[in-house]
Amino acid sequence: MTAWQRRARLFVGVSAVLFAIFVAFQFKRREPPPAGAPVVRTDPGAVAETFSGSLGHFELSHENVRVRFEKQLAYADGSSKLLGVSIRAEEKDKGDTFEATAKEATISKDQATIVMTGDVRLTSSNTHARTEHATYTKGDNTVRSPGPTEISEGKTTAHGVGMTFDREHDILTILDQATVHMTDEDGAGATEISCGTAVFNRKERNRRFERNVRMQRGGQLLEADTVVATLTADEKRVEMVELRENARITTANAAPGAVQALTGRTVSLKYSANGESLEHAVIDQDAVVHVAGERGQEGRQIGARLMDVTLGPGGEPTALVGRDNVQLTMPPEAGAPARTIRAATLDARGETGRGLSRALFAGNVQYRESGIGTTPPKAATAATLDVGLKPGLSTIEDARFAHGVRFEEGNLAAQAAAARYDLEKGTLELSGSEPGSPAPHVINEQMTIDAQKLDVTLEGPKVKAATSVKSILQPARKGQSDTKLPSMLKQDRPVNVLANGLDYDGTKSLAVYTGDARLFQEDNSIKADAITIDSKSGDLVATGSVASTTMLQQVATTKDGQKKPDAPKERVRSVASAKDLKYEDAKRRLTYTGDAHMSNRDGDMQAARIELYLKPSGDELDRAEAYESLTLKEQNRKTTGVRMTYTADNEQYVITGSPVTIMDECGRETIGKTLTFLKASDNIVIDGNQQIRTQTKSSGKCS
Repeated sequence: MTAWQRRARLFVGVSAVLFAIFVAFQFKRREPPPAGAPVVRTDPGAVAETFSGSLGHFELSHENVRVRFEKQLAYADGSSKLLGVSIRAEEKDKGDTFEATAKEATISKDQATIVMTGDVRLTSSNTHARTEHATYTKGDNTVRSPGPTEISEGKTTAHGVGMTFDREHDILTILDQATVHMTDEDGAGATEISCGTAVFNRKERNRRFERNVRMQRGGQLLEADTVVATLTADEKRVEMVELRENARITTANAAPGAVQALTGRTVSLKYSANGESLEHAVIDQDAVVHVAGERGQEGRQIGARLMDVTLGPGGEPTALVGRDNVQLTMPPEAGAPARTIRAATLDARGETGRGLSRALFAGNVQYRESGIGTTPPKAATAATLDVGLKPGLSTIEDARFAHGVRFEEGNLAAQAAAARYDLEKGTLELSGSEPGSPAPHVINEQMTIDAQKLDVTLEGPKVKAATSVKSILQPARKGQSDTKLPSMLKQDRPVNVLANGLDYDGTKSLAVYTGDARLFQEDNSIKADAITIDSKSGDLVATGSVASTTMLQQVATTKDGQKKPDAPKERVRSVASAKDLKYEDAKRRLTYTGDAHMSNRDGDMQAARIELYLKPSGDELDRAEAYESLTLKEQNRKTTGVRMTYTADNEQYVITGSPVTIMDECGRETIGKTLTFLKASDNIVIDGNQQIRTQTKSSGKCS
């Protein structure tokens, strides 16, 4: 055996030993390794758990959404729960962002729904919301919360129960028991709102409040079923407020003349640039505006179907437009009656600090004024009415009616194309003409007056008429004893009077007609420069160029002047003239003075003064008296003297003078102190009274 072979055997032997030792160690029992620490999971149902991660981007139609979390639990159904979650969505076009944070969030396996729980906070631009539970659904891009919610947006804060946030339209809604506090950017215009539902619409820049809305803004309380507040373009303050259904705005402690309340179906309000004061209101359907009265006094009320009101800084209306069923109501006050005006339309204007100063009503205007004390109610109708108003709408100064005017107070009625009523003075000016009303017209129980211009003082009444005056004196009504016509006129027939002017005083029942005055009743007439009629006493006075015609009953006679036996009396016309005429009803005496001249079928008489005394019937002569410069012509005789007395019953004349002269048809002249003759017997007695010799001279004209 060679050395090489001996060395090879040695290597194989050593290798076998080493292999045996290796095998022995491999089959020897091992000691178990020490155990590690067990893993504790947040949710045993989770199949995976991740710390501090991100779900990456969720691609929506116009947004990128990133979800971050402190911890994620994944479940077998594909859903996951995030702890300490933050969701951020960015719009691709506008760059607006939406963020939501919560203690926990559960994401459905299709990632279409995220349910957030625990101190949920939502932020969109400057809108912030906080609640305990909220659900986001990808399908309608809306966040919903069922429980108490707090919201803030700029200077606005709100809270309520239940919320939805429509991210697609940027609308956030408090569903129930909403309470909202709104303040303008500069801290002015603080508004407290309570309602059922509050809707914040950022795209439309409005806030909508529904169900029993109560909005306290400054000293104003706004109430309605729905209120919509619109912000200015910069969203810093409220610009307009619209109240819908059962709208009402009331102002606490409104100053006299300021708007105290507005009501209607719908009310639109516009505020001043500083957001402090209301400057414009439009009220639709059942519009009513209440204007505050003086302290302790009831206010005024204006109603219409539609109303547009402009307000001054103090809340006083400076312009007002009303349409359809307009009514102004002014309540009674000390010394002033209640007044109402109804019309189809109203246009009123005024000025800052004063309020409305004039108001024009048009379309079937109806004015009503209640009675006060012994003053009866008043009523008027017209096509239009223009009224002047005192500051603060405290009362009406004057009222100007136009077209088809009719005015009534007690038993007085007036009609004209135009009328001006001064309420303080209680006067009525009537003027103008139009079809159906050619001249102003006034009527009461005593008389009717037509003239181109009529001025009426209602207390009395008193009437002054000018130009083309036409008047009718009415006969006294049955049982009426305080007025009467002169008994020389028929008591059951009206009396017509024409003149250029009239001054009538109803308190005295005295009518004075001036300027070519003419009175007539059937065949009786009086013409003079002026005629005065006293309807209380029944007296009448005519002055200046008097001419009259009277019809008096006399004994019936034949053509030659002889009485008709057993014949009824007949009415005989007498024509007279003088400077003045006076009738005294108590004495039933008719007196003509100043170149008096009277004639009838029985003769002609002239004297300085002629007096006719009538019998109680007033239409029959009792006796006649004539004074000074007497000339009597009857039965072809002419008699002159100083005084004459004629007795109608026996037709006896008694004439006295210094001397009395009688000239017959044959030219015979008889002179004496007293002349007495009876018409029926033609027997003349001349008495010289032992002072003047009675004599007769013949002219030789008769044989």
